[in-house]
Amino acid sequence: MTNLQKINLELKSQKEKFTALLKENGLIADSLESVYGIFDEADNLAACGGREKNILKCFAVKDEFKGLGLTDEILSALLKDAYGEGYKFFFIFTKRSSVSFFTGAGFINLASSDDSSLLYRGEKTVEDVLKEELFPYCPDGLPNGISDEGNAAIVMNANPFTLGHRYLIEKALDYCGSKSRLFVFAVETDKSFFSFNDRFMLIKKNTEDLKNVVVLPSSQFLISGATFPSYFLKEKSLISKNQTQLDARIFLKYFVPLFNIKIRFLGEEPLDPSTEIYNQTLLNELPPQCEVKIIERKKTQNQQIISATQVRKAFQNNSLEEVRSFLPETTYNFLRSLKQKTN
Repeated sequence: MTNLQKINLELKSQKEKFTALLKENGLIADSLESVYGIFDEADNLAACGGREKNILKCFAVKDEFKGLGLTDEILSALLKDAYGEGYKFFFIFTKRSSVSFFTGAGFINLASSDDSSLLYRGEKTVEDVLKEELFPYCPDGLPNGISDEGNAAIVMNANPFTLGHRYLIEKALDYCGSKSRLFVFAVETDKSFFSFNDRFMLIKKNTEDLKNVVVLPSSQFLISGATFPSYFLKEKSLISKNQTQLDARIFLKYFVPLFNIKIRFLGEEPLDPSTEIYNQTLLNELPPQCEVKIIERKKTQNQQIISATQVRKAFQNNSLEEVRSFLPETTYNFLRSLKQKTN
């Protein structure tokens, strides 16, 4: 006899059972808003699963309870809660060995890496969601290029936007010439130091004078908490190969054809090993369908590498003047104004 109940991670006893079951299944606890568990008559945790917004994760079942449909029961409870909160589509990041179970529950496999898969379930196809969310930002509501030669893309967090980001965009435009659009996808997930709205605004304002640049949100299908959770934990752990592969393959499968992208530009990364791993994965995964070109990092007149990390540290330490040479006027004025409001 088993019973389904919500797990309260604030209670030490329940949290210990939850983390122990995850560990038995080779998993670790992640950021979660809601967790369900199925307990046996002796109050042992037999199965569990959790949710952060519309991302379902941390599914685990004790060996002796596998094959009894417990995960299906937990999945139903999580989806019911999420639908009640207004979410219309969902992701599951899971091992490849578990894909068949979730596809049987109405999910489709967006992409697989060597041993992991990202699954999706929604009322609309991925293509339709992207068209609905991103096309309104394009001129005339369509992402068509100026010619049939194809467009280019940059994906950036811009946390915040520096002269290095501007340099990358300018170099990409020089390389493409005047016959292509350059789509700049701003990482939309709000897990960075500066909010998405602020980062998106700074990218747009700092590029509004540049012809053929179209700034778009990245959506939940590109470097998001669903597709790429380790991107937002770089200070704690290196980005995993599996997640970089998934992100690259989703970009290739959905964004490249939808936006007619022939080349993706990356900034050289001499400082951050996590981003360097990501860059190398893109170089391995995207060609020949999409060319990859790495642009050398911009330096200041005294040969300092321009770093958004250094800007964030200076902002926190009230020492913006130390990184003044890293910033365009718009970003500098915004950060100074924001600091005045928070002091």
